[in-house]
Amino acid sequence: MNHSPLLLLLFLSVFCCKERESSTDVYSAFTGGTIVDGSGGVPIENGVLLIKEGRVVAIGEMGEVDVPENAFVKDVTGKTIIPGLINAHGHVGDVKGIEGGHYSRDNVIENLSIYARYGVTTVVSLGGDKEEAVSLRHVNDNFPQQRARLYIAGEVVTGQTPEEAVSMVDQNHKMGVDFMKIRVDDNLGTSTKMTEEVYRAVINRSHGLGYKIPTHMYYLEDAKKLLDAGSDLLAHSVRNQEVDDSFIELIKEKQIGYCPTLTRELSTYVYGDTASFFSDPFFLREYDQETIAPLLDPSRQEKTRNSQSAQTYQAQLPVAYANLKILNDAGVPIVFGTDSGVPTRFMGYFEHLEMEMMAEAGLTPMEIIVSATKNAAEYLELEKLGVLAPGFWADFIVLNADPLMDIRNLRELDGIYIGGVEVEQRVSSPAK
Repeated sequence: MNHSPLLLLLFLSVFCCKERESSTDVYSAFTGGTIVDGSGGVPIENGVLLIKEGRVVAIGEMGEVDVPENAFVKDVTGKTIIPGLINAHGHVGDVKGIEGGHYSRDNVIENLSIYARYGVTTVVSLGGDKEEAVSLRHVNDNFPQQRARLYIAGEVVTGQTPEEAVSMVDQNHKMGVDFMKIRVDDNLGTSTKMTEEVYRAVINRSHGLGYKIPTHMYYLEDAKKLLDAGSDLLAHSVRNQEVDDSFIELIKEKQIGYCPTLTRELSTYVYGDTASFFSDPFFLREYDQETIAPLLDPSRQEKTRNSQSAQTYQAQLPVAYANLKILNDAGVPIVFGTDSGVPTRFMGYFEHLEMEMMAEAGLTPMEIIVSATKNAAEYLELEKLGVLAPGFWADFIVLNADPLMDIRNLRELDGIYIGGVEVEQRVSSPAK
């Protein structure tokens, strides 16, 4: 039978319209599992998570949520659903294996893919970000394919004078960033610390342009001055001494988050011997023996053991633990971050180590999960992320074990979803 061109065109038009209509009408429902929504509230037993177009449509107990007849339904009975993890202090794009200096668009994507496969669905990259990352920012890329969402801070702002530093702020702004970042630290007396005059100028200019400014710090007195100057996130622990009442009062008054990055300290000394996690299958799913071989070199290990800075950071890690517990108990918002994504800080895996270290410091599994979901999104103003609620992005993890019983159960990954799309794991382990 012959069809006229007009009839054929009409048929194709109707078919295409139906295809578009069906693609936007598809619902997915995850049913029967326990849902920890990230808010810190009571988990939903026998829950339903309903998703459409990459966002949460409804969440509640079975029978409370109306699941459309045409929905794709996945039974997750016996499993736990939590929001995707947010690393509020990572780095992306420079490291390949354990070596820096590899910055490229492809490497940004590869780094974000590793994070995603470990359940880290959003990364705030605080420094070292270049032009190649701009198109991959969350604001430009709402539906990332098989990789974590990305926010960037551009180059870490430096300068000997207020004018020099403000010029860097303006350069980052022109490039297109989400945050500004400064360091106020003398690296245990080995470098010159940014002056208060300079960082106040940077903070003021950043705020004037509409940016939050996370700050790297180390000493208690600097942390107090930075809070007074308007820092929006303390991006490391206070490590030189125990926090005092005046600091606690100030950070609560300012309503600023505290990001402990305990694994940053761990990374300075753990390679003085063969790290125990080098034989962990969960580590080896992404990092092979060839990658870690340089860290097994006896001379390199001896150099690490003899490093004065490594010894100092190791000795002061208990101070960081104690301060985290004190501040958490005082009601200071804890914001999850690791400083991973620089050489020997293994992205994805270190996020799980960080949570285990936070548990060792005395935080409960629920407090840790909230720090890596709701708090990270709220205190860095990451819109529609961090909790599972109607209208929010459907970034979540399905677990085969209950993380509220043991935070290590976050390793029991059954499925990771970003914008409602499942992240594919490696077909086989890279371990050799």
